[in-house]
Amino acid sequence: GALKDMVQNHILQVVALLAMEPPVAFSEKEIRTEKIKALKAIRIYNEEEVLENFVRGQYAQGELDGVQFKGYREEDKVDAQSETETFVAGKFTIDNFRWSGVPFYVRTGKRLTEKGTRINIVFKQVPVNVFKTSVDEPCDDTTLPPNVLTIYIQPTEGFSLSLNGKEVGQGFETEPIKLEFRNSAEMVENSPEAYEKLLLDALNGDGTNFSHWDEVA
Repeated sequence: GALKDMVQNHILQVVALLAMEPPVAFSEKEIRTEKIKALKAIRIYNEEEVLENFVRGQYAQGELDGVQFKGYREEDKVDAQSETETFVAGKFTIDNFRWSGVPFYVRTGKRLTEKGTRINIVFKQVPVNVFKTSVDEPCDDTTLPPNVLTIYIQPTEGFSLSLNGKEVGQGFETEPIKLEFRNSAEMVENSPEAYEKLLLDALNGDGTNFSHWDEVA
């Protein structure tokens, strides 16, 4: 199911790369060392905490633009009583100095409205909105959307940064602005496929992009 297929390896690898400390050198050994440190700091939930922080689901029958879609249990070669999950969402907590109190939310599933892989890094809100123009206006962070750095992994690599900018004019009203970069069609065409890179790394004896047993056990 989605939990073992996606969360245990793919998603945890992304979490490790995002949460790890900068390695002392860009080498297989040093990168792996920092990834393992980050993974070891993930809090191990007890049974009650698992139920509080994770959900599993399975897609059912549906219709989109007049087209009927089967539910998972109606698919070919699938047990009609299958309990295999096709969707998982949850929250990880990393108990170390840097990430204490910062939630890591993950989500993966089949038959969703959009197919893609991305990371949203939501920056902490400021305690006071400095753009308020009156003492009577609320000064908390609820009047501004958070700044968000998004890293796009699939289908097209790139990143975007969503910020709050001042509207054009004499006032101090703000509006969301977005800075975005995506790999061009030429860059995509000239980039090696994922498994091309892995095969070349294997031939060269470079295990940087491979998971060590300590990362999956």
